[in-house]
Amino acid sequence: MFPRVMRGRFAMIVPLALLASIMPLSPTVVSEEIFTQPDSALFDDQINDISPGSPWLDHSLTEKHLSNQERLRITAITASLDHLDNWQRKVGAIDRQAPSGPGESLVRGDLNTDSIEHRTFWVNSTLLPKIFGVPGLIALIDAERLPEPYWELDSGPSPDSVRTGEIHGANDAWELGYSGEGIIVAVADTGVDFAHPDLNGTQARVDFEESKYDGWPLMFDHNSMYSWVVDGEAYPDANTWYADTSTVDFDNDSNGVLDNTGYNISGINQSLSGVYHLGEHPDWRLRDKVGGEVPILVVDELIAGVYETVWPDIDRDGSFGNETPMRPGEETSGMDTDGDGLWDISAGLVYWVSDGDNGVPYGATYSARHGYSDRVAGAGNLTLFMLESGSHGTLCASAISAQGVVGEGKVLGMAPNATISSIGNHYSGGHSLDAWRFIAEGYDGDPNTPDQPHMGSFSFGYSSVDDSGADGYSLYLDWITRVYNSNASYSVAIGNGGHGFGTTKVPGAAHGVFSVGAFSSRSSDSWGQSAPWSNRGPNVVGRMDPDLVAVGWSATGDMPLNNYENANDAWTTWGGTSLATPVVAGLLALVEEAWHKNRGTHPQSQELRDFVLSTSDDRGYEPFVQGGGWMNASRAVRTLEGENGTWSVSPSQWNTGSFHGKHRDANINSILPGQSQSFDVQFNNPGGTELQLNLTPVTFQALEHTVMVWNSTGNGSEGGENDSWDGHQGERPDLLIPLHIANDSSIQLPEETVQLRARATIQYEAFDHDLDRSSMERVYLEVFRWTDFDGDGIYHNDSDSDGMVDESEWNESDELEEVTYWRSHGPQAEVRIGLPFEDARDGLFLGVWRFDSEPSGLESVRIEVDWTAFGITHDNWIAVDSQVIIQSHTNISSNVEISVPANASSGIRQHGIMVETNPDNNSTYSRSWTLPIVTNVPWEGPFSITPRPLDGNVSNQTLYTESWISGAMRWSWRPESGDWRFLTVEWPDELSHSGAIVLDVDWEDNPHTDIDVLWLSETQHGYTDDDPDAYGPSTFFIEERSTNNHATSGQHNWGTYTGTSRETFVVPATPGTHQMVLHTALHGVESNDNPLNISVGYIASEASGFSKSVSNWDESDGNDTALVVSTIPLPVESVSAQGWVQPVNLDNQTAYQDEPDDKMTASWWHNISIENATELSISMDSYDSVDLDLFLFRDDDGDGEFSSGEEVRRSWSSTSSESITIENPEDGLYGVAVHGWSVDGLSASFWIDIDIVAGSSLDVTGFHSLDDSNITSLWPSGSESLGGLVPSGAVELNISFLRPPEEGNWTGYIDIQLMGGAMIRLPFEYELIELDPEISFTAPQNNTESNTLVPISLHARDIGIGFPISQLSWTWPSNNSSFEADSVWGLTVNGTIMNLTSFWNGVSEWNGTTLLREAWVNSSLPNMEQWFDFHATVMDASGRSSEDHLRISFDVTAPNLVVFGVPWISSSQEIYFSVQTEPGSNLSINNQSVELNSSGFANLTLSLEKSQMGFYVGPDESQVFYYNPESNVFTIKSTDSAGNSATSSHQVVFDPDPPSNVTFISLQDQAGFSYSIMDLVHPVNITSGNLILDIPADSMEYCVSVFYYLWVQTSECNSEIPIPSVINQSTGMPIPGVSEYPSSKEISVPIDLLGPGEGELVILITILDWAGNYFEKDWSISLDATPPVISWATFPSSGSGALESQFQNISWWSSEEVILSLEVNGLEMPIQNGSSGSLSVTFNATGPQSLCIRAIDGTIEQENRNVFLECRYYLLSESIYDTSVSSGNMDLVSLDSIDIALSRHWSQEIRWRSITTGASGVIEPGEGTVILPLELTEGTNEFVIEVDSLDSTDSYTITLERDSTPPILEFSELQYRESPLTTSREISGVCEPGLLVRISSVIQSRDVLCPDSGSFDVNISVPSESGSYEISGISVDEAKNSKNYQITVEKQDWVDWAITDASESGPMLWWLSLVGLVVISVIVGVTLKLSRVRSEGRS
Repeated sequence: MFPRVMRGRFAMIVPLALLASIMPLSPTVVSEEIFTQPDSALFDDQINDISPGSPWLDHSLTEKHLSNQERLRITAITASLDHLDNWQRKVGAIDRQAPSGPGESLVRGDLNTDSIEHRTFWVNSTLLPKIFGVPGLIALIDAERLPEPYWELDSGPSPDSVRTGEIHGANDAWELGYSGEGIIVAVADTGVDFAHPDLNGTQARVDFEESKYDGWPLMFDHNSMYSWVVDGEAYPDANTWYADTSTVDFDNDSNGVLDNTGYNISGINQSLSGVYHLGEHPDWRLRDKVGGEVPILVVDELIAGVYETVWPDIDRDGSFGNETPMRPGEETSGMDTDGDGLWDISAGLVYWVSDGDNGVPYGATYSARHGYSDRVAGAGNLTLFMLESGSHGTLCASAISAQGVVGEGKVLGMAPNATISSIGNHYSGGHSLDAWRFIAEGYDGDPNTPDQPHMGSFSFGYSSVDDSGADGYSLYLDWITRVYNSNASYSVAIGNGGHGFGTTKVPGAAHGVFSVGAFSSRSSDSWGQSAPWSNRGPNVVGRMDPDLVAVGWSATGDMPLNNYENANDAWTTWGGTSLATPVVAGLLALVEEAWHKNRGTHPQSQELRDFVLSTSDDRGYEPFVQGGGWMNASRAVRTLEGENGTWSVSPSQWNTGSFHGKHRDANINSILPGQSQSFDVQFNNPGGTELQLNLTPVTFQALEHTVMVWNSTGNGSEGGENDSWDGHQGERPDLLIPLHIANDSSIQLPEETVQLRARATIQYEAFDHDLDRSSMERVYLEVFRWTDFDGDGIYHNDSDSDGMVDESEWNESDELEEVTYWRSHGPQAEVRIGLPFEDARDGLFLGVWRFDSEPSGLESVRIEVDWTAFGITHDNWIAVDSQVIIQSHTNISSNVEISVPANASSGIRQHGIMVETNPDNNSTYSRSWTLPIVTNVPWEGPFSITPRPLDGNVSNQTLYTESWISGAMRWSWRPESGDWRFLTVEWPDELSHSGAIVLDVDWEDNPHTDIDVLWLSETQHGYTDDDPDAYGPSTFFIEERSTNNHATSGQHNWGTYTGTSRETFVVPATPGTHQMVLHTALHGVESNDNPLNISVGYIASEASGFSKSVSNWDESDGNDTALVVSTIPLPVESVSAQGWVQPVNLDNQTAYQDEPDDKMTASWWHNISIENATELSISMDSYDSVDLDLFLFRDDDGDGEFSSGEEVRRSWSSTSSESITIENPEDGLYGVAVHGWSVDGLSASFWIDIDIVAGSSLDVTGFHSLDDSNITSLWPSGSESLGGLVPSGAVELNISFLRPPEEGNWTGYIDIQLMGGAMIRLPFEYELIELDPEISFTAPQNNTESNTLVPISLHARDIGIGFPISQLSWTWPSNNSSFEADSVWGLTVNGTIMNLTSFWNGVSEWNGTTLLREAWVNSSLPNMEQWFDFHATVMDASGRSSEDHLRISFDVTAPNLVVFGVPWISSSQEIYFSVQTEPGSNLSINNQSVELNSSGFANLTLSLEKSQMGFYVGPDESQVFYYNPESNVFTIKSTDSAGNSATSSHQVVFDPDPPSNVTFISLQDQAGFSYSIMDLVHPVNITSGNLILDIPADSMEYCVSVFYYLWVQTSECNSEIPIPSVINQSTGMPIPGVSEYPSSKEISVPIDLLGPGEGELVILITILDWAGNYFEKDWSISLDATPPVISWATFPSSGSGALESQFQNISWWSSEEVILSLEVNGLEMPIQNGSSGSLSVTFNATGPQSLCIRAIDGTIEQENRNVFLECRYYLLSESIYDTSVSSGNMDLVSLDSIDIALSRHWSQEIRWRSITTGASGVIEPGEGTVILPLELTEGTNEFVIEVDSLDSTDSYTITLERDSTPPILEFSELQYRESPLTTSREISGVCEPGLLVRISSVIQSRDVLCPDSGSFDVNISVPSESGSYEISGISVDEAKNSKNYQITVEKQDWVDWAITDASESGPMLWWLSLVGLVVISVIVGVTLKLSRVRSEGRS
């Protein structure tokens, strides 16, 4: 409840089309007993019953409520389930629960009050407004609004999901051992066919021993659960997936046939209890496929009474033994019909059979949540199946876990070993929120136990929710994953309504989920392109969507078995974000498994989100298209495994700015121009090697832009002649535009291109000319890549050069492959390619089709095509380290600062930080990824946006801008179709009071274009208490919007409030953050972009012109002007006015508790009559926390009473804040009733206002708009009404008004109609005041006391209705008689002056009825000394009266006056004194009045000013004086009331200053020597003298004392000083004209210092002045007569006077502080002060040296100084500085350098230089022995070394030769043919003459002196054994250079030698050949001979 405030209003109205959206609307409560359903007119303007914003309200509930739907099914999200439960029970909104049936029980559960909950229930529609009063409500959702799947049945190529796994890195993850093992993924959808061969075995099970359902599958079906829990129904009584198996049968005779049903149970395990349960299978598809009902048998085969095995009779043969049973661990069943080993018929999955003790799984949680008792079935009586109601769920599940069984492995899921938890029947009832919570908490409803899935996959959404991201669905899901169970992750589709921005839909717009967009996988090596129909970000608060993209266009998926004849056909090709979402879920399962394995825990949803985004692939798209990028499972798992070169980032995306003072992770953020924000990015290097990351701020920039207009002529029947269109030809485009050709430099994309966008728009007249939403022609686009297989360079043989692709020219089509295409239903097409060069091959081409589903009949159809290349450029808003080095296995944080330039344009900026590793290296570790950043710069209202021109300029092109909006309509989709823009608006406090905001969006005049506008404002955030940092205090709701003209399937009807190409309406001016949303409902402009002129203005009235307060009725009729100002232009069309009406404002009214269902029991009524009114407005509120409702009735039958059927309107929200407004009410009697719906206590107080718009007494006679000069003149500094802004528009109104009928507050209204239809209604407040008449004695003043006779005057006045003279009287109470007048005059209300003296004095009688405006009565005081009392009265014609009194005294006696306590001088600024005078007198000081007490006594305080003190020395005398300022001289005067007076004068000296102005002039000693104060700083010798001082002249007494160690030595005082004189301005200064005088005087005081000895003396002076101020000051004197004693020494030196170095340190000590000087050899050194010290001395030469010390103590400044002087003599020997150099006596060396040893004194410096090379160096003083290394060059080297001595320099020269060239040595063996046979070998070689050469073998060495010829020969022996032997040689020269040389010789025996010789064709070849011939001849001869012998023997 809110307190009542001022009830002024500023109404803004637009035409009738706007009324329903901006004026209040209200529903009507229906009483089953009394009420009938009210007419819909009751609701026309009562929408304000339904509280805006908080809680969030699903708009479809409002629509149903306003359409009089009887009941609503609501899901309420609440932070207080107990409050909601109480309210439901109070109003009867708890669903009826059927009683327990046979074998059943109902168990009541406890409400969960510990966390946010939701509940679904039915409620009477009329109670919808009431629910808003329930505490804790967060959102109200339409439970009948079903989610819709986001899928596309693909008609393109047929890829397979195995390809999906490859391009997403799943295959690689599998090879690394990650397959989703142990991860449960929940699929909330149509169900899953788990009997499908690809999915059999993938069902998730509860693995939690404490669970009642341990071992059973983990499934949920809220539709079936509702039917069971609430209605107690299962199949076949209800169409659910719960089967009623309560029918029992027996096999009592054990013959294998059931006794009653006759079913054959042979071959199955027998029931241990003997009781068999029977039912029917609930799958209608199974029944259709097999031809009828399928019996099921439930058996307790393991434990008696525990039923866990289910047998379906799939073949319906009455026998169960030939079927596959379903039991825990093997829960599926099916039938193989073709013998291939695969089931072709599915019987689904059983996930639980009732046990008689527990409710269905999740039933206890579900029941308590929704207010039911949990229904428990008897053992075996209920069997739960998970089936498939369509196919979508099975498709989704297969993308996660398909096993690749059917279709030769056609379908393989991303995580084959992950298991699926199916949430089935998701689109069939219940509500999806149950599924969301189930994923987070599992069967037991506890998120902390392990019986729930790890993540959910949501391939659905709610497309008609326009505040995506701030809606009730998204915020709830975000809370679940962020707060309730932060380990639960959700992969959520964002929808297929693209290509427009801002199309992301709920719940994919939730901030904390993995929102998923769709990309392509359409051919073998082309992948990762955005599907043009995939929805895009941002969401409604400007945050990034999607988070990830994945294959969604397209892949293969499994279909339910029962849809096909055999299993191998049960798959299809499909697509959509429905596909991309489970693909991501499956990939997340791989990542989570790897996370758990490598990190030991399951990840939290937000850290997993960060991680996965940062390990994704950047595909070149902006954040609103790709989010973090293309999910890469391979990289993610390798990063978790710590592979070298991998890395991750957190945060992985950033939304810049803050909201309510903090950055929010789950809400809007914005940042103003000129502001900056810093945040840390943490980089993780899990690998074992150091990692370098390069960081670059980037943003997108248009590089090239081309626009082409194709005026397509022809109707499609001309056969394509010339440039005429030949009709739509399927695969052949009409145009083939080259975008990039690799080998043609004239047709190439810029090399920096990372994204290519192509668009086309068709003339809307050809698309849908009559706006009937039945399209005719549209444009298709397709991007081809060209591979020039035949190398002819031809891609389009444009033989007729018309630019079109004719049939005969389409002969290179086999070289063109599709990359991406747009063939959706809409007037505009768009395709994008990221990283286009990856797909380019030999070229990229854009195909353009004109498609005609129905000919438009236009001869020429305009199609505009444009294409733009975008690259990335450096972003100057982001500052970040350019490089980050991360050590292995560590994290490092890098600060990022985002600074928005002060001149930055407002809007959303997509930019980021490119993170690169090894950017120039193609290694495995190379990677580039962009951290997406979205920076939202708000507009500060008011503002206007002028769009950039559509001039084709590339600099104007952008991927996203708020002032351009495109078409992006997709008519085959859903409401989000179209392009969206989001503008954040900060509205200031100073413009939030009396005005309103005008939203104005204008576009090019076009009858086919419609832009919708939505205005979102802040409202309380329902989840802020659970995570205040992430959420902040508020979120947003749609406060106002354009009419939602969505018709169906993404098609919108045209409609604007203005009826033109402009949308304008008014919203309340509330301060804070707002979101302005723009949406293309229809795109009929000819260009791809539609420029928008956007204004968010503020309009207000200048307050002074719209109110009038009239108390002078003479001025009640008249004319005036009023001003209306605005920050936007004000084109006024007309102005009208109405008035006057008198509002009814009733306060402190009382209502009571009435019958809630009977409005006629209302306890408060008020009747009003209405005539010729145009509006009736009623508002009310209570001061108490109650619920009061407002009803309005009209007495239709004229009987003076009101009945239930005469209700006109009502307002009955959940609070008492109610209002009703009716336009043009009928004349008649109306009754206003306040009804107490819920009043706690006896009664409630309220206020109510009733306003009527009517009357003709207010008129606007004219108006005109002010031009700029007028505006500047009137508001040079801005208008206060506009918060100081200068108006952009202003209108001056000429207003005419007549006086209202009577006094009171009256209201009129001025209606201003603007061009375009908007109307502004301004209230005009008229206050007609009837004041009391005025009467007063105008002279003299009351209580006047006078000593003279004074005149007396009386004046009466009434500015209202007037008064008669007879009602004016003047009496003298002492004798009660009228006072006779000298004259009386009157002024009538008509302006006539009348003399009324005779009537007043009784001379004549007054008989008239004239009313007077004024009257004047004049008389005089009688001459009598006394008090006179007079009384006068007046009464006006309305009965108001006034009176006045006058009291006068006549007195001539003067008062007495006594003053005491005034001093002549004071040191205090304030003095206190007393005065006694006549009581009642007027006492004054210097004419300033002083208050007296009743006795005439006053204690006074006077504040003084400082007096001037001076010393005057005249010719005769000297004088000390005080000069007083005027304030110190005062006169006290006492005057009585009659004017008699007495006076007393005084003056006081004010001297606050102590006599501190004391100056020491000198101290004169006995010898007349004078010491100044500065001289006394030093000790002195003095015995007596005079102290000369300068002291203040006003010193009354002074004393001078001498203290010696606190003993008073002497004291001299003087107190005989005369009192100073006191003067002032009146007396003047001592010397006229001289104002400045000395203030001090000089004194001489003798002192005696004979007594003290040496030491410190203190001289003290004390002074007391005349004001009692005291001051003292002292001076210290030191006496000293003793000379100082100095001790000193030198070092280093010996006691014999010998110095050991030229460097000496002199140390000294003194008996007292001295000033000491040292002379060295007669030269004075610097002076030192103190009692000790040291000096450094350096002697410049050896030999004798002298040192003298002189010291003086503190008497140095005096005549008598104390001095010390002493000299000493020393010797410094020259031998100390001897030096030596040693070089080792080497003249020839081969070394690179040599070391020189030097000996020196430590103080000597060594310098060296090379004469040969010029190199040089210095060795500073230091060690006595130094090794100097010298570098040598080849040849002669000469060095000079110098060592400084004290008096001279020692110089050394070193010369040596460097020879580093080894001597010459080479040799070889002199060979001949037989030499290998010998042991002595002859060696011949070359050598260096004169050097010894040694030749050696293993057995001998020979030395040879090389002759001058340089060649030698020598014989050397080798061993006799055959083999290879080395012969080596060595030679060494004088520089020790050596040369080694080796050769190898062979020693052979004769056979080896002969063979070698023969192989080399030597003579041995012939010898061996001859021997061979001889041997062969011998063998042949012997053989022939033996042959003959054998022949002879046989014969």
